[in-house]
Amino acid sequence: MRRYRNGKVAAVLAVVYAALVLVLGVISLVILLTVRDPILLTGVALIGVTFPLGWLIWWGWDLVPPSIASPVLLTVVLAGAGLLQAWLIWRVFRGRPVPGDGV
Repeated sequence: MRRYRNGKVAAVLAVVYAALVLVLGVISLVILLTVRDPILLTGVALIGVTFPLGWLIWWGWDLVPPSIASPVLLTVVLAGAGLLQAWLIWRVFRGRPVPGDGV
């Protein structure tokens, strides 16, 4: 397995970010599925945390057909975008491979 210059730091950042996204997503889903008139401050926080993809998904949500558009689907898509960004954070911040470390 390859080692990277900033691999551990990048992994910690990515895991913390992914955990934050998952916690906000799960809380939002629980509120959506259990409360009659939900006020989703956690959903707004999820959109903010998943910036820039979250904002793009939010503003493009009107393009989704009304028959499948639901707040639950939006929350799942936002959480998926956040997990994608966590992976990208790990890929970008890990740096170059350590020289002399074979595959």
